[in-house]
Amino acid sequence: MRMGSMITGGIVAITAVSVAMAAPSKPEQARAAVQAVLDASAKAWNAGDLDRFMTCYDKAPTTTYVSGDNFVQGYDAIRARYAQRFGGGTRAAMGELTLEIVDFRMLGNGHAYVVGRFHLHRDAANGGDASGPTTLVFAHTASGWRIVADHS
Repeated sequence: MRMGSMITGGIVAITAVSVAMAAPSKPEQARAAVQAVLDASAKAWNAGDLDRFMTCYDKAPTTTYVSGDNFVQGYDAIRARYAQRFGGGTRAAMGELTLEIVDFRMLGNGHAYVVGRFHLHRDAANGGDASGPTTLVFAHTASGWRIVADHS
């Protein structure tokens, strides 16, 4: 019985450490980390680097993207959708993107709800300017903060 208690205690200790390491404990730290992810993503977009832009998304089959009537699930499908909509990832087709956080709320430890605004500047030949709200759910993963749900 003592060995079982030691194993259970060890599992509880490992779980506690894992949860403590899962995400910054203060909302302002989490917000800054999420903004850094968004800034890096926009920088990659502006360089015409679709693969680097996509690092803001959790590379999972359950990651979702909703836009208009479209519901896309899975990292690979989301990447394919972006490539289709933005000329396969060329700099001219992608334009210049900025992302700003309008509202940030922690959803327990390791998840955050973000309301943001995107601004996309493109020339008329590539679809023109676009802007609007976006709702994102971030999860703190082994790779850092990543989008698990995007409604743009």
